[in-house]
Amino acid sequence: MVEFLLLQFQRPGDANLHPVAVLLFDPCEDRLHICGREEYATIAEAEDAEVLAATVEQLQKDAEIQSGTAILKPLESTLSNSIRLTGRIAFSSLDLNATLRSLSAIFLS
Repeated sequence: MVEFLLLQFQRPGDANLHPVAVLLFDPCEDRLHICGREEYATIAEAEDAEVLAATVEQLQKDAEIQSGTAILKPLESTLSNSIRLTGRIAFSSLDLNATLRSLSAIFLS
């Protein structure tokens, strides 16, 4: 089983939530796999786009050296009003990388 989460951004004055990154958490391995957007300027103003890109980049770096639990626990409790994380959705995946690519194609295109 893996758990799917979506990191989202809400622009000031905009009711819509825009996907920023797909996160897959493998609780058996305690690893977090992250795929971010290729372009943030399409969902945010320049300053916010830089913050979003830096946030995803840092999460990806953290995921290489920290456990998934260590990353998700504070992330789930400390995000701002403009950057949000969905609840976890558990499902089976035989190929985590393929699943991450598929979900990214769906949510980040």
